[in-house]
This record gives sequence, structure tokens and C-alpha cells, in this order.
Amino acid sequence: MEENKSSVGGILGTIIIIALIVLGGLYFWGKRIEESKNAQKLTTDNMPTVEQNATSEAAVIKSVSASDDVDSIDADLKNTKLDNLSQELDVQVQ
Repeated sequence: MEENKSSVGGILGTIIIIALIVLGGLYFWGKRIEESKNAQKLTTDNMPTVEQNATSEAAVIKSVSASDDVDSIDADLKNTKLDNLSQELDVQVQ
């Protein structure tokens, strides 16, 4: 009888250990999925701003003069905004 008690205890201990390992794995897997969703949310939150900037930049490009005299070219250069150029490049790299 003592052999049966010890084998049941060993089996029960093994089942508990395996259950803890599985639960721990599920916990870390859930954390990993949550972190990837948060990272994706952060990148998609920045997208509308970039798209809005691109739309406004496209409107500026459409308003460029078709004339090739020096004054028109100079006015087009002065109206061109290059401030957000690095921001657009940073978003594409990420």
C-alpha cells in the first residue's frame, strides 16, 4: 500500500508541475501578443498625422506655378516647406 501512495503523490506532483509550466507559457504568450498589439497601435496612431501632412503637402505641390520665369520659381521655392521632411523619413524607416 505504501508504494501506491508514493506513486500517486509523484504523479499528482508531476501533473501540478506540468500545469504550472503550461500556465506560465500561456501567460508569457499573452504578454507577447499584448505588447505586439500595443506596438502596432502606436505605429497606426502616428499614421493619420503623416497622411494629413502628405495631403497638405500634395495640395501645396499642386499650387506650384507652371511659369518658368525667375520670380515664379523663387516664389515656389519660398513656399516649399522642408521642415517635416525628416519626420516623414523617420516614419518610413520604422
